Amino acid sequence: MRRSAKATSIGNAAFDALKNGDGEVHSVFKRTFNVLFGGELVGVARSDVTRSPINLVTDIPPNESMSSLGIDKGMQVKVDDRLLIDEVLEISLKDATIWRPRNCVDGHPNFEHVKKNLKILEKFVANNGRREGLGQLLSHIDEIAAGKRPSASDFSEVAEATLPHLASLFEAVRSGGVDEIKKISRNLVGLGPGLSPSGDDALVGLMVALWWSANSLGGDIERVKKINEAIVSCADKTTLLSQQLLRHAARGETNEVVEILLDGIFVGEPEDVRVSAQRVLKIGETSGADMTVGILLGLRAGFTLL
Repeated sequence: MRRSAKATSIGNAAFDALKNGDGEVHSVFKRTFNVLFGGELVGVARSDVTRSPINLVTDIPPNESMSSLGIDKGMQVKVDDRLLIDEVLEISLKDATIWRPRNCVDGHPNFEHVKKNLKILEKFVANNGRREGLGQLLSHIDEIAAGKRPSASDFSEVAEATLPHLASLFEAVRSGGVDEIKKISRNLVGLGPGLSPSGDDALVGLMVALWWSANSLGGDIERVKKINEAIVSCADKTTLLSQQLLRHAARGETNEVVEILLDGIFVGEPEDVRVSAQRVLKIGETSGADMTVGILLGLRAGFTLL
């Protein structure tokens, strides 16, 4: 007998992917399982997972593991007004809302206010960020932005491998050299383990921050488009999931938790920044910290393009 659940929200890209017809379970994790529909992944998630363009969030409670529901890689998924995952799970789509990401802040930000909140964010994550993944770089943003190469004997392997390329990319973005950006990005895309490698997550944060800076503060959005297009030009080097996230980020689109953080930076109060930053840092094993590194560098670079 199938377990029954309801979808509460469907990201706009996930909604479009469902139109491709029946799919197949691609991968299964504790909080989500991914389904491949016509070449596009949709993340079917528990209720505690943030909304994003490619997620379908259900009412399955946080104390249940998706991997314990009997769902296995390769299971067939049928689509009508429900998702039928083999004989294991039925998810009603009838009452789900369509969630669409934003690509600029709500309100009218003041540049000095934004810079002040950015400093608050940098201080907070330097003291509270995870040490895994690129988390160790959160306390070295000033040095990276100044063109220095911080050295630490306890850097993780992925942080040490990513650092020189990330620093070079920051300089290339500020100078606007598209060919150089493409060259450097090839060294970052796919760098690190997992379905969303650390290098990809940092690039996602950087591109989203660049887009939001230009689109919210009246910057050169056409220049940002060219920069982001150069970064994603080699997206096919990484996992299918990361490819999708990178392409959304190139248009300034990300998940809801990062959106809330960006809102806090641009128009919020210091406590808004701290609370939303803490939520971002909890994303995935290292993805939140990795994206935050990219956001910090992307905002700094974005300010130079205004």
